Amino acid sequence: MTVETKEQKRRWVKKWEAHKHCLVCSLAIPPDKEFCSTTCESEYLNWKSKQKGKGRNTWICMIVMVVAVLIITFLIPMIL
Repeated sequence: MTVETKEQKRRWVKKWEAHKHCLVCSLAIPPDKEFCSTTCESEYLNWKSKQKGKGRNTWICMIVMVVAVLIITFLIPMIL
């Protein structure tokens, strides 16, 4: 290996040292952190709580639809 390629390899290793990316804005951060700032952390927590609410609403709608189909299936023929 020549001196030039060793130097290039050292620069590459330094440039690509161990890191992660912020879950919100994708900035490079140290591997022991999840977010780059408290703003990103609060945005993520707000998004997560909204997703949880949407999932709950989806399940409620599905249960209501199943109950409606069962009612239509069994009660309509009894009436007619």
